[in-house]
Amino acid sequence: MEGSVALAVYPATVLDRLTDRGLRESLAYLDPDAVLVERPRHGARLAAVGSDRRVLRLTDLPTGVVAGASGPQLACLSTPRGFETLAGHERRGDLDAASETYVLSDALAVDVDLTALETTLEGRAAYEEALDGAAIDGSYTHLTTNADPGYRNDWDGLAVAGVWPGASETSASPPARIAALRLYGDGTVASDTYDPGRFGLEGLDGVGPTRAATLREAGYATKAAVAASDPGELQRCEGIGATTERTIRYSAKARSEGVVYRTSAERLPGNDPVFVDIETDGLSPTMIWLIGVYDSRTEEYRSFLATDPNASGRAVSAFAEWYATRASGRPLVAYNGERFDFPHLHEHVTRHCPEYAATWRDAWTFDLLWWASTEGNAVLPGATNALDDVAGALGWESAGTGLSGAVVGQRFRRWLADPSRATELDWARHERYCEDDVRALAYVYEAVRDAEPIAGVARSDGPRDAAATTTTQGTLGDFE
Repeated sequence: MEGSVALAVYPATVLDRLTDRGLRESLAYLDPDAVLVERPRHGARLAAVGSDRRVLRLTDLPTGVVAGASGPQLACLSTPRGFETLAGHERRGDLDAASETYVLSDALAVDVDLTALETTLEGRAAYEEALDGAAIDGSYTHLTTNADPGYRNDWDGLAVAGVWPGASETSASPPARIAALRLYGDGTVASDTYDPGRFGLEGLDGVGPTRAATLREAGYATKAAVAASDPGELQRCEGIGATTERTIRYSAKARSEGVVYRTSAERLPGNDPVFVDIETDGLSPTMIWLIGVYDSRTEEYRSFLATDPNASGRAVSAFAEWYATRASGRPLVAYNGERFDFPHLHEHVTRHCPEYAATWRDAWTFDLLWWASTEGNAVLPGATNALDDVAGALGWESAGTGLSGAVVGQRFRRWLADPSRATELDWARHERYCEDDVRALAYVYEAVRDAEPIAGVARSDGPRDAAATTTTQGTLGDFE
């Protein structure tokens, strides 16, 4: 697995919402090397819950290297003049010039003029003057607290990425989000944001801030405590009836015990399903370049790969031919397929191989996540409903490629923009990543299929906490 540095960002609105247990749970889940907060008192909050992570405070960022011993490293600047300090680190060998260095500061700000449809980088002139004057040799990516996670642009050689959730929001009260960034040695920045309601009691189905407070007041401080409650016991809490009690209790049991609980007798499709996962150049893909397929009938895995940026339909055409001639009529199973895999496959089959469009239109598609979570047929374990979390909670041993959907998409986009030896992907490694996802999907499917339905558990039709939110499902990028 390649080296990386993990940075987590906790705005004040997040820390105000999280209980101490929720904060500890989120830190354990994200496992950052460094945590960025707004003020000294927020850093003290992390210390109070026993965190030993390096804490960076926005109000007084240090200058120097703060995380990463070799490979990619994270440094901070209190002002652009601090580049002289980083140049000294380079000369002494404290910074690995062969790997990417990430520089965190508030010296740059991305400003979008919606009227003129122009974007400017405020602070750029002074920043580049200080950078040029320091005569730094290595490769640097510049992280700004004045842009959202996921922002990335190359300003004529100045690579800038955002880290602060809500920085670009026009709303006076942007939603509270934790940002998690993983910084790689080749300049790849993989970022996700998380609702703090995923952690602590709010991470249970049907539980929002109000109901979480009610449970804590009744003595149920943890998911494990809720899971250990006897049937009917939670109904002593105000506002929790029989249906809601079962929903909350079995959500806690699934997450605490690492098992699936079936909440209906609805059957999954039989007839030897075919499991599928696609890799694309983004969430609005212009190219599906890798399709992984696991055939439950033969227990064989195959992949359809297109490495040529000019052959945008090659993988889709090969897959469509295989399905039409080898697996037509059998259910195609994907994870989050209704939102991603299936609509994009439909579009690309229609565009690149219309001779198979009719076969595809008749295909029996089945989204396991949709069936379990959205339709309320099963409660899945895991900190989130992302495939790797659910599979890991059930005991799946990952292949350990060190890749994620965000990283794979970003690196393929770089390859599309400039196909060269420097940008070419490790194709075998990326195929292993896709295969691991497909096999993990089949593993989760079998666990859901084999779980016995629970008598008397309703399907999410009970009274809801008015403040409850969907806390176990992440952004679309989580499911790529």
